[in-house]
Amino acid sequence: MTSPSLRRGPRPRRGRLALATGVALLAGALTMPAAHAAPAEAATAPSGKRLHDDFNGDGFPDLAIGAPDSTVGTQAKAGAISVLYGASSGLSTSRKQVLTWPDRSGAEAKARYGSSLQSADLDRDGYADLLSHVDLSAVSPHEGRVLMVNWGGPSGLSATPTLLKNLPADYDGTFAAGDFDGDGNPDLAVSGDGDRGTVGGGTVLHGPFTRDGAGARAARFDFVPDEPYYFGYAFAAGDVTGDRIADLAVHIHFMDGDSGTGAIALLVGGPSGFTFKGVLKDAQNRIIQGDDLEIGDLNKDGYGEIVAGHSTDGTDYDLDLPVKGGAVIVTYGGPDGVSTTRKPVYINQDTPGVPGVGEWRDGMGSALSIADTDGDGYQDVVTGLPGEDFDGLTDAGSVLVLRGSANGLTGTGAKSFSQNTAGVPGTAEKGDRFGAETALLDADQDKRHSLVAAAPAENANNGSVWHFSATSTGITASGSTTFGGATLGAPSTGARFGAWLAE
Repeated sequence: MTSPSLRRGPRPRRGRLALATGVALLAGALTMPAAHAAPAEAATAPSGKRLHDDFNGDGFPDLAIGAPDSTVGTQAKAGAISVLYGASSGLSTSRKQVLTWPDRSGAEAKARYGSSLQSADLDRDGYADLLSHVDLSAVSPHEGRVLMVNWGGPSGLSATPTLLKNLPADYDGTFAAGDFDGDGNPDLAVSGDGDRGTVGGGTVLHGPFTRDGAGARAARFDFVPDEPYYFGYAFAAGDVTGDRIADLAVHIHFMDGDSGTGAIALLVGGPSGFTFKGVLKDAQNRIIQGDDLEIGDLNKDGYGEIVAGHSTDGTDYDLDLPVKGGAVIVTYGGPDGVSTTRKPVYINQDTPGVPGVGEWRDGMGSALSIADTDGDGYQDVVTGLPGEDFDGLTDAGSVLVLRGSANGLTGTGAKSFSQNTAGVPGTAEKGDRFGAETALLDADQDKRHSLVAAAPAENANNGSVWHFSATSTGITASGSTTFGGATLGAPSTGARFGAWLAE
């Protein structure tokens, strides 16, 4: 194919993106500090469900919160993860578990454990496992970026993370979990194909995985066939074609630094590997771009939509697009990939029904999450606007909830929340960047997903998380709560609590 003209851009906030030590630990010689156990609650869990986000197997989804800049002992930016366990009564800070990276006294590891969190049942034992990106290049020049797994079990996550094996040598931190070959086992797609000379593809680590971190096999794939100089900035896994096999959307960039800002490639999964379906384009044949990606069925037709967050507005290319202040772009799925009957849709704050006004650098399209928030059977989209200014406060931040419907995503009925919304605890301040990360979670299994929004910059980068309940009318500020790492007994000073969320 003829490659679009693309320019290398900034690394995105997430590398997930859809569905989830030191050197001595890699040799198996280092133990982790004991984690605080999650107390059990007497409750009747839903039966017969295998949830990708249920770490202790009780039938209720759980929430993992990353604080990658946590100091552990003498080790700056070692990282920590806090887990809140779901129950019939919902989320509670009393049902918790805290995991920390080991303190290698005197070492400047800066591993940032708790980054790029994702959950998935990698070993198919009925308990979701938690993946975290870790950067070991600061520990040893012979090591680099790796993926660690905390295994799920009846008592919650394992205290000691396991190194995931067979990562390509040029793995750069971008990955997504899904059943890409349709065999019923979870797989991991990771950016990097093992050849540092041509980073034009990725590697699928096929499951099931064993508890030593090994998968069944590894296979490389191209982002764009016959074009070896692309690299991936963000992944999203989901079923676009309706065949119950996960497909992969990849935010790609061209290595040579030519003009342009990127593209989104669609790779359809199948028993023989990925099939390239081209790059996404809008109704005017313009290349669609996005810093964050998610896949979900917004109109309940059985085909997943590719939702792209275009948060980095302001380039020359943007000036002809409805993306002022950032935007969410929906490309509808179909049996062969992209729908042939429905054109992509742009939604920003200038779209009718959406609260606010589009202003440059608002950051709409950041921190995307997709799930049903009101129980009507249609999945909704949450996006952060961490650069939103209001009441004279620069970058105070807000969150938008956009509704799915039979006609797809709409601005009608959209809701906006900030720290200055009535009922929300706290007070908006300059530079809080509320909404820099989001998650949607049905912790009590009532078929309505509540909202978790984070401001990692809150309180001098200590970070805070807010929880908003879901009702039959959607997300509500009434009864919302907030907490930080200190509430959970986790490292808190400068920790950037909430920088990553895995639900």
